[in-house]
Amino acid sequence: MRLAVLSLLCLFAACFQEQPADRVWRCSVDQPQCPEGQSCLNNWCVKDGTAMPDLATRDGSAADMSTPPCADGFPIGTKGAWACRGKFSPATTVASALCKNGYKPCADSTLIADAECTNVSLGGFFFAEAPASGVNPSNAKCATNTGTGWGSYFFGCGSMTVTNLYERSLVGCRGFFLLSICNSTNPCNYNDGRLDAQSTTDTRNGVLCCPP
Repeated sequence: MRLAVLSLLCLFAACFQEQPADRVWRCSVDQPQCPEGQSCLNNWCVKDGTAMPDLATRDGSAADMSTPPCADGFPIGTKGAWACRGKFSPATTVASALCKNGYKPCADSTLIADAECTNVSLGGFFFAEAPASGVNPSNAKCATNTGTGWGSYFFGCGSMTVTNLYERSLVGCRGFFLLSICNSTNPCNYNDGRLDAQSTTDTRNGVLCCPP
């Protein structure tokens, strides 16, 4: 019996060492094991100090919000928004396809406070459906015109620890202030400001997904 218990504990340890600690895991009162740095809350493993959002169906929506909206992601804030990781491009997997289970790319920051949006622990940049335009990043605002040149930046949430890729606008757009600057990692389609027309090749990046 003792050998069986030790083998089971080794199995759990091996599993968690093989997967990133910020992947979303199921847990329960009977089986509360979570990766290091996470605790079991409402049957989900979440980062220590993070409040778990209410994933119950809201506003009569038929979408099942009892399961995560993405395979690789985590809650951002406490109101139901998720940061869903993954590369995307119009030629392969479009950005909106990273949001599952009825979720869609967030178009504003209603569910995410600015402090939550710019937390360095996010470890990447998560795009919102919020194209930006401006002479420079500091005065970037919501892109209002379609056609050539719109969406030269994109608003979203993430870490600003990587210089020259992300900056903060003084103007902002629908509550977002952090924006991604077009570059080889996050190339912009200047003729189409839809998020599904954009790309990112960095697996640390992704999309902000909001419930319906």
